[in-house]
Amino acid sequence: MKNLFSILFIAIFTIANAQEAKESSNRFFYELTFKPKKDSAKLDKVITVLDITDKNRSVYQDYTVISQDSITKVEIETMQKAGVYKDLSKSLKTPKFSARIHKFYPSMKVEYVDKVANGMTPVNIAYTEDLKFNWKILNDKQKIGEYNTQKATTEYGGRTWTAWFSSDIPFQDGPYKFSGLPGLIVKIEDADKNYSWVLQGNKK
Repeated sequence: MKNLFSILFIAIFTIANAQEAKESSNRFFYELTFKPKKDSAKLDKVITVLDITDKNRSVYQDYTVISQDSITKVEIETMQKAGVYKDLSKSLKTPKFSARIHKFYPSMKVEYVDKVANGMTPVNIAYTEDLKFNWKILNDKQKIGEYNTQKATTEYGGRTWTAWFSSDIPFQDGPYKFSGLPGLIVKIEDADKNYSWVLQGNKK
């Protein structure tokens, strides 16, 4: 019975996530390097994605969530066809960041959404913010990977951030909650290098 509950929970969770994904988008892959703890000498890394959709919004999240949704969906379909069910919960990886961050164009209002278990049904916990970043665009330019970028700085969350954006990519967006530059943010990090995002690639 416990295994059946686990399967049902995963199925509901996967279907809920799949319903959010039924639209085309430009997907940008960012490698996030961060310190798990403030005074940690160790750095951790995770691949995150920014999906800029055709419905005037973007969604930022840990890529682990997306990849496991796809794998779990296939596993559930296979079990349904075979009529044999197994507990998938033990094979799932816990994402380092379970939340999704939505930005709505053109206001760039931010909605922070996290899923928590409530019995057998996942429930969204969310809050919204009207963030207006006060960017200072500088003349410094550099090539990061294949992208021609320009430097900008801002203050947010008690930290000083340095961003490199590319006006060749016509989206005023970026990883996490960052946005508002005249081009996609290719790289952004805080002065103490506790958090650093670097664009690794993209696809439609």
